[in-house]
Amino acid sequence: MGNAKFSIIPLVPTIAADLQISNQAVLDSVFAYFWGGFAGAPILALLFRNWNKPKILALLSLWCFLGNILSSFAHNAETLYWLRWFSSIPHAAFMAFATLLICEIAPPQKRGLYLGIILLGISLSTLFVVPFNTLIGMQHGWEISFRFVALLDLLIFILVLDLLPKNLNPTISTTIAQQLSGLKNPQVWQLYVLGLCIITCATAAWSFGIATINHASPLNMPFKVTLLGILGLGFIIGQIIGGLAADKNVHAAIGINTAYTLLVLSCLIASLPNYHIGIMAIFLLSISFATINIMMQIRLLDFPSTSLYLIMCCFNACIQLGNFLGSWLSEVAQHSHQSTQTMMVYTLPLSLLALFIWWYLDHQRIKKPQSKFPSS
Repeated sequence: MGNAKFSIIPLVPTIAADLQISNQAVLDSVFAYFWGGFAGAPILALLFRNWNKPKILALLSLWCFLGNILSSFAHNAETLYWLRWFSSIPHAAFMAFATLLICEIAPPQKRGLYLGIILLGISLSTLFVVPFNTLIGMQHGWEISFRFVALLDLLIFILVLDLLPKNLNPTISTTIAQQLSGLKNPQVWQLYVLGLCIITCATAAWSFGIATINHASPLNMPFKVTLLGILGLGFIIGQIIGGLAADKNVHAAIGINTAYTLLVLSCLIASLPNYHIGIMAIFLLSISFATINIMMQIRLLDFPSTSLYLIMCCFNACIQLGNFLGSWLSEVAQHSHQSTQTMMVYTLPLSLLALFIWWYLDHQRIKKPQSKFPSS
């Protein structure tokens, strides 16, 4: 599933040349992927509120297959845009339901570790499969690259049917009102904003770092693939650290990660456009991104089970929104006269806001809402 989001990025010039459109038009289709996942996740949570998770995952994997195979037949910018948007609708929801399922299967004190392990699939995809898929697209055409992604979606469908436990308990029926009731808790929104700030900052900084390196010395394709590998390696480390830390003290771990993000942004963005500093920024902030992802989802499991479908899907929608906002802020900063200072003006207040929200939650010492994790 992680192959779908990043594979198109190194192929932007190839797709633009083949369709005879601008690079920006192809990048717009990348942004469309973020928007589709953002809009689709909450809606799918309500539609599938009474379905069991394996059934949901099987359906969503088929949806991804259809979207990616159709994307390979796009013949102009508009068609590519809307097909990428359609392809992305199930993406965030798939990750949310996969998280809920693995946390149901995992021992209560090892949910973070188990979640970190399954999310390693995203990282391994970025590290190995995306570069391989990029080479396929370069040598045999970008259409083949999309069809390869579609074949992997079919593999996901088969694995969901064959390997997921068959002895899961029946789904707990909930109403739309029960799902929506979880969003009435202000702590949920505070955690959403905290996570959104960190994800936006991390995405903006690594996007800006890659662009800065490319501006100083235009990158050839092998090095662009190497940068994706560095990003994937940071994801792997972050998921291992995040999973272990979330099982110890998830609230404290969120605070440490937030402070870490602020420190990295302050030191590294100020040091750009140094070539080596840029690579370090990409690596260190990818750790922050992966870590906060796991920690926030483990923290959100504390809320009532009758609204977890919607709560978790909305957080994964926030990840998509953070990816979009971070990419957009990076692009805006690159077009300013003082790009590095502009990036600091955008990202440092967001990281400070995240730290303030964590301090507020910690200071208030609001008792965590207790829940019995759903058996569905």
